[in-house]
Amino acid sequence: MNILLVTETYLPFIAGVSTSSDSIARFMAIRGHRVFLVAPAPTIQKSLESTKNLTVIRTPSIPDIVYKGKSMTLFPLGIPAIYSLLHKASIDIVHIQEPASLGISALLLARIFHIPVVGALHFTPDQVARVLPILPSIFIEKVTKFYIRMIYNTYNAIMVPTQTFARFLSSTGVKTPITVVSNGVDTTQFIPAKNKISARNHWNISDDSVIFFFLGRLDKDKNVSTLIHALPLTINSVKLLIAGNGKEEAYLHDLATQLHVENKITWLGEVNHQQMKELYHAADCFTIMSPYEVQSIVTLQAIASGLPVIAAHAGALPELVQEGKNGFLVNTYDYKTLSIKMNEIAKNIKLRIIMGKESRHISLAHEKSKVLSILEHLYASLL
Repeated sequence: MNILLVTETYLPFIAGVSTSSDSIARFMAIRGHRVFLVAPAPTIQKSLESTKNLTVIRTPSIPDIVYKGKSMTLFPLGIPAIYSLLHKASIDIVHIQEPASLGISALLLARIFHIPVVGALHFTPDQVARVLPILPSIFIEKVTKFYIRMIYNTYNAIMVPTQTFARFLSSTGVKTPITVVSNGVDTTQFIPAKNKISARNHWNISDDSVIFFFLGRLDKDKNVSTLIHALPLTINSVKLLIAGNGKEEAYLHDLATQLHVENKITWLGEVNHQQMKELYHAADCFTIMSPYEVQSIVTLQAIASGLPVIAAHAGALPELVQEGKNGFLVNTYDYKTLSIKMNEIAKNIKLRIIMGKESRHISLAHEKSKVLSILEHLYASLL
């Protein structure tokens, strides 16, 4: 197949949609399909690993005003590149990751060329409301659901990474067939630590520390502030590693200072793929309190690495974190209960081991090659 994959968010900007888009594109290319990936030109110049059968086309862009380091293509500046591909490359299927400027351009042109379209869901109405705080949230929610219903009912098929958001789409009045396709995780790369002591030594982590780890954008929607608010209520051995950057970085540093927990936090900034794997091995527990996760690739990586997880009882996180089995679920902004659960895990190494093994078991159902084969079959079924 010749596949056109269109995404508003792509590497080197690190985000879940970027990782998902890259995983899909490279998997399909390795499977022998010809993949053309269209995305905004990045604000950060960084070379990407080349893959046979994969061509990345960049469209004119400007810096995104919401997320640090992200770019965006304004409508209709993506149309020439997409039109050229549909006209010359004999595209069989169009996959739209996000229904924004490039996604709408691709949808309109695909209809003109009579090419089937698969649409994905990677956002929630709550996220849209957070970006537009000057408008009433109830108004934003209604408008967003109307937009979702209008756009997603024009697709030939829909893929979502979780049952939670398959139900959400159906509840908004979307009638297009929905297939659940996990973002997936490479369980041969993300594996439990064979030598946790060695990994901890590499990051200068003391033996008496219990490490809680967060990896992701430092933006408001990730709710890292709740993790920091919990720290004053934790025992001395509890330490927090924070990897990532974003617009809330300065605020979070100031918050840590105000709460007198600077000595409990290590700020790592952006980390590469190898460092990411090492940090999962060095950590004792993964923590994520974001209320908006449509799945959470970093949580998939954490459970594949054999870590217990403390997560927000929100979005689709309860599909990956089973209360009392491989971690704990906490109400999104309840930092007091979060601190209690952090202390419970910190005090009980046996519990960490048992939960870590259960996490690994849960992750195996999300093996990337297995779940992305479902998407490949979905593509083929539309031809």
